[in-house]
Amino acid sequence: MDDKTKIKVSIIVPVYNAEKTLIKAIGSILKQTLEEIEIICVNDASHDNSIEILRQLKNISNGKMIIIDSDVNMGAGGARNLALDVARGEYIGFVDSDDYIVPVMFEKLYKEAKKGDYDIVDSGFYKESEDVAILYTSDELKGELNGHKRSELIVSGGFLWSKIFKRELFEIPKLRMRKNAILEDADVLTYLFATAKNIGTVKEILYGYVDSNGSLSKEKNAIKYYDNVYNAIDAIYEKTHNLENYKEIQMAVEYEIIQLYSYGVNICIANLNLIDKNEVNDKKEINAKIEMEVQKRKDVCQKEDLKKEWNNRLNKLVELKNKITCIDIEQNIYVKNKINKDDIEIMESVEKKEK
Repeated sequence: MDDKTKIKVSIIVPVYNAEKTLIKAIGSILKQTLEEIEIICVNDASHDNSIEILRQLKNISNGKMIIIDSDVNMGAGGARNLALDVARGEYIGFVDSDDYIVPVMFEKLYKEAKKGDYDIVDSGFYKESEDVAILYTSDELKGELNGHKRSELIVSGGFLWSKIFKRELFEIPKLRMRKNAILEDADVLTYLFATAKNIGTVKEILYGYVDSNGSLSKEKNAIKYYDNVYNAIDAIYEKTHNLENYKEIQMAVEYEIIQLYSYGVNICIANLNLIDKNEVNDKKEINAKIEMEVQKRKDVCQKEDLKKEWNNRLNKLVELKNKITCIDIEQNIYVKNKINKDDIEIMESVEKKEK
């Protein structure tokens, strides 16, 4: 692509050991009907043939592909940061290396963005694992953002990759993602919803979400699971609590924190019950994920030491939650309406014990 050509959208693709899915993912980007794009692929210290495949694809990209070959593994967040540092597009888009997009995705998103001068434009996506189409941003939430709309967007959640963002949102002030983390974009997306002026939406399914790896639900190491939850909670608070409009969105932000807090509490309790060889009601999925970790360590550590470790983690989590949230669980309408009653009871019982 000519250096003088204006780049409308920079498409960022973090790549780690993706040799089996890379051709489909990058191929779907190369088929985009929007011509003025750059595709920034970051090889995140892969151990397979990902870099060789990327180089082959670059040769047929008509100058649209840029490859960053990192010797250090930094996770999806760190890889995206490297790409953001060199991106030239008016807007930024993200595609994961195991997913795929329809040919008109970025043309439609960019056209909508220019029509409304939107900071963010969202679209629908297809979740293969559940055979369901999802659209997070409804017509009621589009347009100029106020406290109510921001709160609804934060509570609804979503993903970076179904959207495009004005590049300036990542530069003024500089906004980057956490390295080597799952949920690396949770705080970033919340911050963007809290600070963007407006949002548009294209009510079409433009992205195919395969969900083959990298999600919190698939983390089998219990300590890593806990650490990712704890760090995401802390990051969300740090990104938002000093914003001028924080009071307007506080209930929504605290709901997001409580939702993650519930995951953390449950993983701690599940570990403690496993150590005591007790069953945990309705926690079979969590038990399966942590059983291996407990089994590996129980031959090395005494049972009481393991219990102490997990009790300390639970106490640390409760302390963080109490430090950064002000609204009582029972008074948070989002918590009451969206979090399972059993999980609310578990959280409340834990806090009673701490008192």
